[in-house]
Amino acid sequence: MTSRHRLRTTVAICALMVAVVSTSASVRAEGSVESVDRLATAVAPAPAQRQTPPLRSAVIISDSAMAGVRWNGALGGFRGFAADARLESCRRLVTSSCRGREGYRPRTALSEVNSLPAAGSRDVLVIAVGYNDWHANFESDARTVLAAARAKGFTTVAWVTYRELVGYTLPTSGARSDYAFMNARLRAIRDSGDFPELKLWDLDAYTRGVVGWFAYDGVHETRRGSWGVADWISRHVAALDGRPCVMPWSPTFAQDQVCPDPDALPPLRGHPDLSGLYGI
Repeated sequence: MTSRHRLRTTVAICALMVAVVSTSASVRAEGSVESVDRLATAVAPAPAQRQTPPLRSAVIISDSAMAGVRWNGALGGFRGFAADARLESCRRLVTSSCRGREGYRPRTALSEVNSLPAAGSRDVLVIAVGYNDWHANFESDARTVLAAARAKGFTTVAWVTYRELVGYTLPTSGARSDYAFMNARLRAIRDSGDFPELKLWDLDAYTRGVVGWFAYDGVHETRRGSWGVADWISRHVAALDGRPCVMPWSPTFAQDQVCPDPDALPPLRGHPDLSGLYGI
């Protein structure tokens, strides 16, 4: 073999080796990219799951309008929170309570609030008192109760609005208080910004047009109404945190995973099937 032939052969072999090495490097590089992709996929954080907040506690202070929840055996309608139900006949906000159907004068709402331990950050105070109060004194009395609730550390005070189109008369005088005026004063207090912890739960609007929930006076609950109101409060408490509703709206509906404010729903959706859910 001539020197020139040997040189051409050597050059060809070198070129072949360079090609092989380049191909191998390319394959390794591609494999490395795939490996990095697989590693990134393996260590990528899982999608964040929604954290469900802990259950709330609620102290519910009422007069005889909501005391039907206790009298009618509907305390089981308070669900999804720890309920401290202080439901008494003839209770008033600040002035001395009248003697109720159970033969004694209950503590006023103010005295009841003052008797409570300091509230935690997850505690709710529900005020459903006022049907036995005179409307002219209402705003001053409401502010007094709200100030006491703030002093106890409550950051959420839910005040239940009064049913306006009712025939209820005050037990001692037989006069009729102006519940529409009282609701208007509640909204004025809320809108003033003086008590940012105040929320209005609008029972008046929620129950307007319902059938079979109230006695002839329009205030005291029937057994059906007691379960309906307890269910309504439970949905409100769940809605504070966007928790799932503890009950569906009927046995044929799925439960809402984020419980809506029941006062904001259209009428046909906003009332539960009490017969189907609670056997009422």
